[in-house]
Amino acid sequence: MEAKRRKWLKSHHDTLFPFFPFLKKRDIGWLFDSVKGKETLKGALYIHIPFCTGRCTFCILTKERPSGGTLKYVNSILEEAKTWREYYSHVETVYVGGGTPTALSTAELKLLFEGLGEIFQIDKAAEISIETTVSELTADKINLLADLGVNRLSVGVQTFNPGLRNVLGRRSGVKEVIKKLDTARKVFPLLTIDFLYDLPGQDKRDVLTDLRIAMGIGIDGISLYPLIYNPKTVIARQFEQPTTETAMAVFANARNFLDDNGYTHVNINHFSNGRDKFRYSTYFNRLDNVLGLGAGATGFLAECFLKHNSTSGKYIRDSVANVFNVPEAIIPVLWCVSQLQYGRIDLEEPKRRWGFEPLEAFTATIEKCVDRGELIIRKNAIELTTTGMFWANTIGAEMAVEYLYDGKGGLVSLEEGSSKIAKGIMLNKLRHGRKALKGTCKY
Repeated sequence: MEAKRRKWLKSHHDTLFPFFPFLKKRDIGWLFDSVKGKETLKGALYIHIPFCTGRCTFCILTKERPSGGTLKYVNSILEEAKTWREYYSHVETVYVGGGTPTALSTAELKLLFEGLGEIFQIDKAAEISIETTVSELTADKINLLADLGVNRLSVGVQTFNPGLRNVLGRRSGVKEVIKKLDTARKVFPLLTIDFLYDLPGQDKRDVLTDLRIAMGIGIDGISLYPLIYNPKTVIARQFEQPTTETAMAVFANARNFLDDNGYTHVNINHFSNGRDKFRYSTYFNRLDNVLGLGAGATGFLAECFLKHNSTSGKYIRDSVANVFNVPEAIIPVLWCVSQLQYGRIDLEEPKRRWGFEPLEAFTATIEKCVDRGELIIRKNAIELTTTGMFWANTIGAEMAVEYLYDGKGGLVSLEEGSSKIAKGIMLNKLRHGRKALKGTCKY
């Protein structure tokens, strides 16, 4: 019964909501001034391409149909990139996400990649990833991406089941999907795909069938995401969400199957056959530098979140990112919560870097999670079990609420409407205000 009462947070974005009231709004000039004169920043580069020709029933990402403004949009990204050249020249990994980045024309993709290569110093050994759908993955695009240096292709498959693909609004047939994946497998050093679980009418066998087909193709990395039933999506209005217990059973079954077949659980949603390191994801989870460019793109560097205007039109008119500084006292909390994505919180590193004791900061949450069989306390680390990985986002938010609001704040989920999310954040802000007046911040 407890699983039904407890809110299952499906997105890592949900774990950030408790931190919002503590962020300090700054401008880009303040950020540039804070890093000026220091060693040039280095890290990951994220590019967001919001354009997508499909209309999937489940998608909640920042997206829009491509129009005559796609070339202007690419040029706007490159113009913003130039403003960072003095501060962020060394790029260790690149991730181009969407939307569907391959909705851009071949000329626009070439302009984007070559422009970024001229502006930034991109490591020769950098992992360069791009997302695509099967519908947009033409032979010309495959060859072009390979020529442009893409060495990790991420394909949004979601499922091979024909009936479920129809429910999700996917356009390509199963035979076409497999054929294009086979072609891409021969071209790209690393091939990864996204699957969804917690779908209406889906059971354990459906997920295992998807995984078997993927392994037969030789997929290097498999991301297994739970479907987010956001009230704005078509699928949430048409279908009832499966129970949390059902989703837990499907997740545990899938993880055991992948483990038995040589795939390691890299982070909360991603599994690798050992070849796919998914380096980009490690930067966010370590609070290392990620420079985000493009409409709706987020980033994190110099202890600040960056957030851009959400549509291409607004971005073209104003590509300057909003800057939100994370107070120094909050950084170790954010670091610990971020580590949960990888199933483990090192107990020595926060103690060494900030004098922060996770076992003391999150005592109540840890005790409850240990009792539920979600966490194991080792000598120098907190580790998540299979059940803990399923609940990782919820556990992270619970830890943040315990520390920041003495356990009295509420959890907010992307499966709720925008007004309810805003209300939840506002209530936490009021609690934050009362706590700040009392000066009860522990570190």
